[in-house]
Amino acid sequence: MAETATTRPAAPWRVNLAMALLTGLCVFVSAWACIELTRETGRIAAIWLANAVMLAAVLKRPRSDWPLLLAFGYLANILANLVTGDQLAVAVLLSLCNSLEVVLCALLVTGLTAARDFRRPRLMVLLTLVAAGPASIASAALGASILLVLYGTDFTTGFSSWYAADALGLVTLTPMLLLSGSNDLVDLFHPAMRRRLALVSIVLLATLSAVFLQSTMPLLFLAFPAIIVATFSLGFAGASLAVMITAGIALWATLNHMGPIGLMHDGLRLQIIALQLFAAALSLTGVAVATLLGERDLLGAALGQSPDFQYVKNLNSEFVSTNLAVAQNAGFTGAKQLIGKSDYDLTTPQRAALLKLEEQEIMAGAKIVTFKQEQVSNAGGEARWFETSKVALTNLTGRVIGLAGTTRDITAHKALEESLEQSRARVELVLTEMSDGLAVISADGYIVLCNEQYRQLFPISGQYRVPGAFLPKIVALSREQGEVQNFNPGHVMDLLKEGGQELVHLFDDTWLEVRVRPAASGGCTLVVSDITRLKRTEMEMRELTKELEVLAGTDALTGLANRRSLDARLAQEIARCKRSRLPISLIMIDVDNFKAFNDHYGHPAGDACLRRVAEALQAGAKRPGDLVTRYGGEEIAVVLPETDEAGAFVLAEQLRLAIRDLAIGHTGSDKGIVTISAGVASLVHDGQASTVAELHSRADEALYRAKDAGRDKVMGWAMTARDRVSKTANAH
Repeated sequence: MAETATTRPAAPWRVNLAMALLTGLCVFVSAWACIELTRETGRIAAIWLANAVMLAAVLKRPRSDWPLLLAFGYLANILANLVTGDQLAVAVLLSLCNSLEVVLCALLVTGLTAARDFRRPRLMVLLTLVAAGPASIASAALGASILLVLYGTDFTTGFSSWYAADALGLVTLTPMLLLSGSNDLVDLFHPAMRRRLALVSIVLLATLSAVFLQSTMPLLFLAFPAIIVATFSLGFAGASLAVMITAGIALWATLNHMGPIGLMHDGLRLQIIALQLFAAALSLTGVAVATLLGERDLLGAALGQSPDFQYVKNLNSEFVSTNLAVAQNAGFTGAKQLIGKSDYDLTTPQRAALLKLEEQEIMAGAKIVTFKQEQVSNAGGEARWFETSKVALTNLTGRVIGLAGTTRDITAHKALEESLEQSRARVELVLTEMSDGLAVISADGYIVLCNEQYRQLFPISGQYRVPGAFLPKIVALSREQGEVQNFNPGHVMDLLKEGGQELVHLFDDTWLEVRVRPAASGGCTLVVSDITRLKRTEMEMRELTKELEVLAGTDALTGLANRRSLDARLAQEIARCKRSRLPISLIMIDVDNFKAFNDHYGHPAGDACLRRVAEALQAGAKRPGDLVTRYGGEEIAVVLPETDEAGAFVLAEQLRLAIRDLAIGHTGSDKGIVTISAGVASLVHDGQASTVAELHSRADEALYRAKDAGRDKVMGWAMTARDRVSKTANAH
């Protein structure tokens, strides 16, 4: 869990004072060194480290410690300015700018998020944006103004120099100080790491010597592989140490006219700017690689040390990653021995073929495997019961890239279910060996016996679930304290008598499966399993199913609903309008002379034309209940619930004009541009059954009348019908 300021226990005042003194000392040393460097280089600060040290100290402590830390840091900053020759007023004002920068950055970061785990990429990005943005800008603006008033320094020059130095210090050193904790330093000098530390140090120093102790070749790029090697080998602390050593050597070499940066002949100012850019790139590279490696190591440890069988396979059903439990069950001594192997290397060809077929169906979306139980012999020939769940893995684009599986050994669970009627001595023996929680309940609802696993599954009421306790009363207490919401005492008594299975959702998002088996004596046995991981897998699969349903009802080219969605929606709306006696209208639209457009401009242009037409029609149908669908080819249908033909005609005319306004050129049309023809039809239910086919037929008839009338027109079916009747009467 990410540590926050509110979760840290308050430290004794002596510890707080010691931390403040240490912080003040570090701020003084870094500020003094940077000021001296500034004067040596004509007041061009390469990097300002004091604020970075101060910000890291503040962010690592709760807000209650901030005033003391800030006070000591401010005084140390003033002292550094005084020691280097500044007047008191100047020292006070310039130190105030630095303190403002630290306070603003700390308040923004802690105000935007409560997390304090700076090894998470999102939090590190937030810190970088705030540090390089409002915090440094505000400090630089105030500092440049003070320098302008006191010394007449050009504001732009003062602002750019102040901002570059402060932003670079915050962005480079602060992340390093936040990432490298005391535990990382202990790990770095652990006996198990000594050989690796020595080798990395030799490689790093050799590389840096080759880069910076010569002035003939621009080998600056060689520093980055050295940083990456140090990060991969030594983690967060190694990255911080390597970056600081490299930056220090680079600065020394540059000031002594050595190294790749010293090859620049445009003056010290540009060399310092180049050094700033190099230090920033170096730090960001180290932080990024260290952060990613930290997440990888955490996930790898979680996978490798899980007591269940965890494994990941590629699209060919070959093992990509497994934990030690899988390897040992298969007869191997290490998980790496399974990489690249498949089930054909672990079991019989017949069983391996069945498993591969099952996994290929899962990755194809044709099958879901959750809680599958089967009996299998392990490498030693022992028959064991296993419960398996498998899920397809997808990347950010939704493409399937592999499969993940979790298998639990439920042999003890199966054995328990078959031996509940045996003696109490045997039950107690099994209770101590099983992984699930188990409790035996008497006929009147009292707990006769239970194991420790059963109590631990209930974080609030577990202390009361002991032999002799009345179970319905405990359930009522659990519900009252918010531990569980979906049980009540009456329901518990029914479940104890009749048996069955229930899912329990706890307050901390844990899912428990409670299975009740009645006994001949009138009591029962409860078996409680933590199925949180499997439940989440199930919910993920349901979400995936919903996404597939949405994709099945969408036209891939235009993004509109497809014919399938149209038919389902029309049937639904006609049934609803039949009950409410309200009209429903359908507009059938056809892009005029679209075949000629495709023949002249080509199919890619035709597809682009259809997409623009679809977007315009979608924008024109503004009501939430209106549905624009691609009927097929260049035909588009618009469903208008609770709309009569006159209203639909008005909308169809607006849509026709909207397509004309697109002004898509069309040499194959006598209009010179792309146009549409539309047919409008409506049904008003009068108690008799009206059908989707009838509404389609009317709209199609009106559409063909519009095309026969010269295209780029809207015709209503009622208008068409009256015209047809009129012509028939005139003919007679």
